[in-house]
Amino acid sequence: MIRYERDDRGELWAVRDVRVGIDRIGFRVPLGEWDGDEPDRGGLRQLPVVVLPGDAGAQVVEAAASRAGRAGVSEALPTGPGLLSAAAGGAEVLVVRRGNGRAMNVIRALGGRPLPALPGADPRTVRAFLDGCHVDLDIATPRMDDAGRVRLRAALDPLRLEEVHHLVEVDPHPGLDPGGIGPDLADEGSRFAAAAGVLAGRLAAGRRRHLADGT
Repeated sequence: MIRYERDDRGELWAVRDVRVGIDRIGFRVPLGEWDGDEPDRGGLRQLPVVVLPGDAGAQVVEAAASRAGRAGVSEALPTGPGLLSAAAGGAEVLVVRRGNGRAMNVIRALGGRPLPALPGADPRTVRAFLDGCHVDLDIATPRMDDAGRVRLRAALDPLRLEEVHHLVEVDPHPGLDPGGIGPDLADEGSRFAAAAGVLAGRLAAGRRRHLADGT
């Protein structure tokens, strides 16, 4: 659970320890001059949040999450107030543009599920995108034919992502088919965005069932 504290200026902070493997990492997320009651101690309550490296890909994520999990999608700023306010609006999936590793820390500290849409398979761009991330992530990779899978694994192997994160192979079709773009024709970034959106939709559907059951 999240603990909320006010500093000497009266500004609110969300304070939480996050378990990463056998370690626990403490985070303090600034919420600013928060008016009214404190936010829910559960924060985002496992809300899936797709983190895009740039401005492109939000429409692909929305299509994918909608088709894979019938989930409503909203955009949010990668800040504590932005994420909590967007979640309060009832969205089942959030999308953050121009995110990075530090944004993923904030999402996790607030009780959400950060889902990075990798910019591609180039190790340098992936490393730059994930820079500053201190939490483990569910990383969706697009399902491809055998030759494409071999190429993708060879490209990502130097990063050794599986040593810290959880790689999930996902069919990206639901996010690409509405635009008439097959995975073989889509650019690499769109395939990763579609895969992340499909995973977000599936997680949102599972979360919906748990909330309906009161668990």
